[in-house]
Amino acid sequence: MRRLRSTVRRLLALFRHRRRADVELSEELNAHLLAHIDDNIRAGMSPDDARREALVALGGLPSTIESYRDQRSLPFVETTMQDVRYALRLLWKSPAYTLAAIAALAIGIGANTAVFSIVNGVLLKAFPYRNPDQLVLLFEQLPNAPSKFGFSPPDFELFHRTARSYAGIAAYTNVGYELSGPSTPQRIKGARVSPDLFSVLGVAPAAGRVLTDGDDRQRARVAVISNGLWSRTLGRDPSAVGRTISLDGQAYAVVGVMPQTFEFPPRNGHFNGEPADVFIPMSYTPVERQGYGMFYNSTVVARLKPGVSMAQAGAEIATLAPSMIEQYPTELRPFTKGLTVPIGPLFEETVGSSRQLLLILMGAVALVLLIGCADVAGLILTRSASRHRELAIRSALGATGWRIARQLLTESFVLAAAGSAAGLGIAYALTRSLVTLAGDKLPRAESISFDSRIVLFAVVMAIVTPLFFGVVPAFRAVRGTSGDALKENAHSLASGRHRSWLLASIVIGQVAVALVLAVGAGLLVRSFVRLLQTNAGFRTERTVRATTTLPAGRYAPPKVRPFYQQLIDGARAIPGVTAIGGGTDVPLGVRERRSFSADAGSRPIPQNSRLIAPTWTAGAYFEALGIPLQRGRVFTDADGPNSLRVAIVNERLARLVWPDADPIGHQVRWGVDIPQNQSPWMTIVGVVADVKQAGLDVPVMPQIYVPVAQDATGGPLFRTPNLIVRSSRSAESIVAEVRASMQRLDADLPVTTQTLDEMVGESLKPQRFSMTLMMSFAGLALMLAALGIYGVLANAVAQQTQEIGVRVALGATTFDVMWMVLSRALTFMAVGLAIGAAGAAAVTRTMTGLLFEIRPTDVTSFVGAIAALSAVALLASLLPAWRATRVDPIVALRAE
Repeated sequence: MRRLRSTVRRLLALFRHRRRADVELSEELNAHLLAHIDDNIRAGMSPDDARREALVALGGLPSTIESYRDQRSLPFVETTMQDVRYALRLLWKSPAYTLAAIAALAIGIGANTAVFSIVNGVLLKAFPYRNPDQLVLLFEQLPNAPSKFGFSPPDFELFHRTARSYAGIAAYTNVGYELSGPSTPQRIKGARVSPDLFSVLGVAPAAGRVLTDGDDRQRARVAVISNGLWSRTLGRDPSAVGRTISLDGQAYAVVGVMPQTFEFPPRNGHFNGEPADVFIPMSYTPVERQGYGMFYNSTVVARLKPGVSMAQAGAEIATLAPSMIEQYPTELRPFTKGLTVPIGPLFEETVGSSRQLLLILMGAVALVLLIGCADVAGLILTRSASRHRELAIRSALGATGWRIARQLLTESFVLAAAGSAAGLGIAYALTRSLVTLAGDKLPRAESISFDSRIVLFAVVMAIVTPLFFGVVPAFRAVRGTSGDALKENAHSLASGRHRSWLLASIVIGQVAVALVLAVGAGLLVRSFVRLLQTNAGFRTERTVRATTTLPAGRYAPPKVRPFYQQLIDGARAIPGVTAIGGGTDVPLGVRERRSFSADAGSRPIPQNSRLIAPTWTAGAYFEALGIPLQRGRVFTDADGPNSLRVAIVNERLARLVWPDADPIGHQVRWGVDIPQNQSPWMTIVGVVADVKQAGLDVPVMPQIYVPVAQDATGGPLFRTPNLIVRSSRSAESIVAEVRASMQRLDADLPVTTQTLDEMVGESLKPQRFSMTLMMSFAGLALMLAALGIYGVLANAVAQQTQEIGVRVALGATTFDVMWMVLSRALTFMAVGLAIGAAGAAAVTRTMTGLLFEIRPTDVTSFVGAIAALSAVALLASLLPAWRATRVDPIVALRAE
């Protein structure tokens, strides 16, 4: 009983002590409130304004009392929630500070999240196949060939029979089809595939079955369709398996529907890199099976056997390559001498060319976030000056340094959470814009989505970023919570100087990082401008290109060749037309590569270096494209099927084969120079300027032009005619008329039209994508750095109000006051620019692969970036400097 009474007395004493502490705390805070009010009245404020400002400085008496109580007896979760509530109240009372901090973080986190969504979709997401790390792609390559190429049918079949390092091997080739039957005719992407493809990928159909060996041997007209085509065209009909669709006018039975996640081939910028909507049996023809030295258009995908490494598979390939050469006819073996079979992981072959760009962009956007964090850190340090007395009171009343730091860090985490939430909205809109900007030039673009992993990334940003902008200000504030802060002159000179140097360091870092981004953007802009200045070999103004594909079911080979002339004749009625031509290819999109031979008067060159880009033309092809004629003549209507076979070559081929002679009158033919080659000779009648066959940044290769009228084969290339129309009117004004003229010939043909300016722009999408992003990030960095400079200088002016007043009272001129502020800004800029220039010189070396005819140390880019950043920093400094000149010395000295 005695023990119980003792316990009750101790509990009552505890509550009495708590009440006494509350009373003493209230009296102490009231005393400080009155002191603040007196200070504000002496500074010239009215009593009401003086009380309001004092309450703001102390955070409001009720909230301050609640926050400053000894909370050691409260649970961690409860104190944390109390800290969060207190932080929200403080942020709500300072809307300008809160909005500025959240905006800086939202921009940085939003940009990072958007770029991460692309990196995630392209580089991090696994392929939707079984154990995709075991999948490899194989190609063929000749020693002097400019790039690797696909397998020919006989080479693939030999490799398929003899290779032992693989659990499965399959070939595929992208093909375009006209789909009709269940819907309006449309062009779709398809693929001819060997029957092992789906087992190699390890993917089963969602409905029906996949293609079989029997389908391939019997040349069965069956098809497996993608989930997307099933949804778009067949309305997700459960009975789709067994239905018939028309591909190029021929009926195919649907035998399977693939899962929604299945996509193949994976999108990339290389050979056979367009996702297919329909898959049909490869079914090589007898001609293809005997196509030694031809038809190198199949990509081979294989799955390594368990336990077999890439090096082991490569070693086996090296032993099989001679066997592939030996199966060639004797006369063709010199052509294939040195043939190799490069092998690489499917993932690397798909996205490898984009990895450097994406990682550079990820690094650039991380620097933007770093600058944003520095802005917020500067804002917190600046604001801490007005909270100095508040924090000192808390320390005097018993709050530990860790407790104060924890409260300040909680405010930082609240800001970061709000910035991440706003950043998610920015990221969603920005991701859609970036995917649109990249178009189909970005590998695996279909895999980019805004999923849970992206949201998790934003959450991680909310946790990580406060460690960058909140820790230093928090512990800096804790160090300043000494008893001196409760005195009349709380802001000691030493404290002010220390905070000023810390703020200065932040600004210098911002300037340095912003310069690195500005130099990177400048390099890409200069590279892009140099690319635009590249002579493409043709003129784009007032010219339209229209393209279609002739389905094999409705256009037998004899109908294909006359179609070109019908296209030209149909477009003659368009008003304002000055030249009309047709061709199997157009510049920047020449697809075919062939070997060739030249007559006895040519310079000898290695057989395996005799690769050219052939194009078949009709009408005024060269005039319509504005390709300059260098010597000789262009084709005329007299160059028909019964006349002398003729050809026109580009300057690159003329210099290669006849460096010291006029090529006019010399002869060339398809195929290697062997007695068995029965290809007819073609007499060269003209030489035209070099035209870019791929991108503007890809070197020109030798090219031969041949009249469509003199080729009776009507092969697959001829089934994609291109109509080129040059007019005295604007290109945009004749697009509809060009399309109509083509559709009048066959209303069921899907027609694609674009101006030549659009065609060039399409080829520049990868470079424009990287340049636009880097420019945007550099612009954001400059803006955030300018805000940082402005904030620091504005704080310095506020801290030096009394000093400025004394200087003005003693006779300082407006120029003297402005120079006092600007000289500080110039010092920050000079140090930051020096550090940033050194950093840019080191970092931009990683951009070499993205530049065209521009070195990473390009002086113009560095000077331009320094000038731009200096101008922005100077503009950001002018307003604080001007405000300094507006300080009233009487008001400043009255406060003193």
